[in-house]
Amino acid sequence: MNKLVFTAVFMAGLIFTGTGHCQEFTGQVTGPVNDSINIRQNTQKTEDAWFERKAEMTAEFEALTRETAQLAALNKELQQEEATQQAAVDELNREINEIARMTTELLPFLKETRQRLEATVESGLPFLPEERYTRLKNLDRILDNANIAVSEKFRKVMEALSIEAEYGNTVEIYQEKISVDSKNILADIFRLGRLSLFFRSLDQKETGYFDPLTSRWHLLPHKYNRDIGNAFEIAFACLNKNSIHTEFRA
Repeated sequence: MNKLVFTAVFMAGLIFTGTGHCQEFTGQVTGPVNDSINIRQNTQKTEDAWFERKAEMTAEFEALTRETAQLAALNKELQQEEATQQAAVDELNREINEIARMTTELLPFLKETRQRLEATVESGLPFLPEERYTRLKNLDRILDNANIAVSEKFRKVMEALSIEAEYGNTVEIYQEKISVDSKNILADIFRLGRLSLFFRSLDQKETGYFDPLTSRWHLLPHKYNRDIGNAFEIAFACLNKNSIHTEFRA
């Protein structure tokens, strides 16, 4: 009881007699508390800002990672495309070099083929000489012209070869001046492929053949006139039916 009274009296004394000291004590206590609260609030703000920045950086890192993967895939694709294009360029260069090599080798071959054509014309039956020699002269002009592509030269030589080969499978009748027994006459010429040449005078009184061994025209006995005449008539009929040339098989 005495202690309670003493305590109450003491507290009352503090209240009524020590108001100044109490305020000073309160200030000493609340200052550090407020500072602590401010520090905690600032720390929380810093942590919040850091976590927000961390989230942003994480998102940026993930985006950069995806972009890096995409760029790596694109780079690989571009490298493959470049390799494919380089292979195509290499193949094109190889083809160009091969064409250049073939062009260099082809021109002498074409000229040699042209010489063989001339030898064939000179050594074979003397039919359509003007047409065939004109074709050879045209080939010379084409082969010697540097402005004409080798492909065109090749085409022209092959065309001439084809025409000469076709003579072996056709019959033909045309008129030409020939020398028979030292006489020049205008006659109908009957070509049977590359096998034979026959002639018949325009008055149909004389017939004959060309001898490749002697390279001369020879008269046939009159008894063959009928057979040669029949051959001409058959050829004429075929030619009228099939225009200029008639193909045959031996």
